[in-house]
Amino acid sequence: MPQHLTTTGQSPVRLGGEMLGVAEGSPVEIVADVSNLGESLLVDATVYARVSGQCSRCLAAIDEPLEVRVNDVFGITPDFITRDGVAGGDVDEDDDFEPLFVQDDMVDITQLVLDETGLTIPFNPVCDDYGHECAEDTPSPDGISGEADAPDPRWSGLAGLADSLEDSTDAEAGKDA
Repeated sequence: MPQHLTTTGQSPVRLGGEMLGVAEGSPVEIVADVSNLGESLLVDATVYARVSGQCSRCLAAIDEPLEVRVNDVFGITPDFITRDGVAGGDVDEDDDFEPLFVQDDMVDITQLVLDETGLTIPFNPVCDDYGHECAEDTPSPDGISGEADAPDPRWSGLAGLADSLEDSTDAEAGKDA
């Protein structure tokens, strides 16, 4: 039967990117179910915090709730978790697999939360990500307002070829008429 735990504290490190994240020392709540698997523990945790930062388009402040879920197995003894060939394959010597262990009757989910937060929070957040509208005087996403799109100079050779093909097609159409 899993043991249900709830704890609150401060974030030990910054979670997320530069534009948006949970600041170090911000309040964090962890709700976890810990199940005993014999020589290991299964930890299924949800971390609640508030992310703060700014929109990368209009620079408006963003302050939204964050919910990140992590789960993993933590070995009590080193014998339980091994990496000896997956599905009959050989162990890769360069494999950086490091099993997680219970230490001093505690599990450290910091790295799991860092990884999941890095995958969850956008690197370039915009107001749309959180259901808000950017300010009306914000330039269009490409950064160019009111200017015609200039063709990419790398395609200029093809533009000349397209023009000559159109001219030859028009000339042939004129002969057929």
